[in-house]
Amino acid sequence: MTVPVDLAWELIIVDNNSSDNTKQVIDSFISKSSLHVKYVIERNQGISHARNLGIQESSGHIIAFTDDDCIVDRCWITSISKEFHADESIAGIGGRVLLYNKMDRPVSIRVHEERTILPSIDGILKLMIGCNMAFARPVFDEIGIFDTDFGVGGRFASSEDLDFLYRVYKKGLKIVYSPDILVYHNHGRRNDEQIKSLRQGHAIGRGAFYCKYILRGEKDIIHFAYAEMISLLKGMMKRLIKGQSSTNQRLFFTAILVGFMYRLIKIKYKLNNTAKF
Repeated sequence: MTVPVDLAWELIIVDNNSSDNTKQVIDSFISKSSLHVKYVIERNQGISHARNLGIQESSGHIIAFTDDDCIVDRCWITSISKEFHADESIAGIGGRVLLYNKMDRPVSIRVHEERTILPSIDGILKLMIGCNMAFARPVFDEIGIFDTDFGVGGRFASSEDLDFLYRVYKKGLKIVYSPDILVYHNHGRRNDEQIKSLRQGHAIGRGAFYCKYILRGEKDIIHFAYAEMISLLKGMMKRLIKGQSSTNQRLFFTAILVGFMYRLIKIKYKLNNTAKF
């Protein structure tokens, strides 16, 4: 990356309890690097556990996140810094995510090319993604950290970013999408089964997310969940009328329900155990 010499920054690498030679690779990198690098280990499996430790170990005013399958643009840190310094009212920001390898399927990317202030949960879902986002530190003081039930390695393999962003949005804090903030996603998914598995995991996580906030009476989430379920049902009906397969629609509809019910059962179990004590 190209970073201005007067811009102080640090790199926090969180090893989420890996069992390969990750530590050796990172130790070798640190020994040869002039950067301010901190290597920490999070034994609790899950991306939200890892991100929470990264937040705890960081010292900067702005905390930016990317993932282990992403390559950041040369101006990534510079672009993030410029946005926050140009507008101190920004609480969170995200940006473009493009394919690193053109042979990969065009999923888990964001290609919108206009800077946008995100006024709704719908806009957040369409444009923001966990592998390319940053927040001012006071945001964590106000709304807390990532829900460890969500995200890869957790009970629900997605939606940790959606859950966190929704809490930021509900506080009325400003969230911006900037195409200048760019990372390349090297996700490696190239066949139908991999895409189906990815989308099924996202649907389960979204179902759990819906459950969390519907039980709290969040009307915008009730409307959002209702709209998605009705859309899937209509899609199934149209395909059945035409004599076409509706397997994918049924799969995702069921996955949302599974996530919803699993979260509901977990909450009930937790309440029952709490009552015993």
